[in-house]
Amino acid sequence: MEMILWFIGAIVIGGVIFAFQQQAVTQPGRDLAKKFAALGTIAGRSKQEIIQAVGQPSSFSALAENQTLLQWQATGYHIALSFTGEVCNGVTHEHLAQ
Repeated sequence: MEMILWFIGAIVIGGVIFAFQQQAVTQPGRDLAKKFAALGTIAGRSKQEIIQAVGQPSSFSALAENQTLLQWQATGYHIALSFTGEVCNGVTHEHLAQ
């Protein structure tokens, strides 16, 4: 009986540690996602306005016809926005890990 209680205790403690670790690891991504959510509608906003609100993008790619793709990444979150000139066309991809 003592061995069973020890085993159950180890599982519970392991689960708590795992949950805490997952929370800590993905927190930067959740924080970045909240910044984007606080912006509301992104399409039509200027590149500078978005960067001021959420920080510098992780990557910048030039596309055809005066278009660019800016991407932001933090552990557990990724978002890609397309722009024509300085104006955002909208979100091309977004993923938030659970």
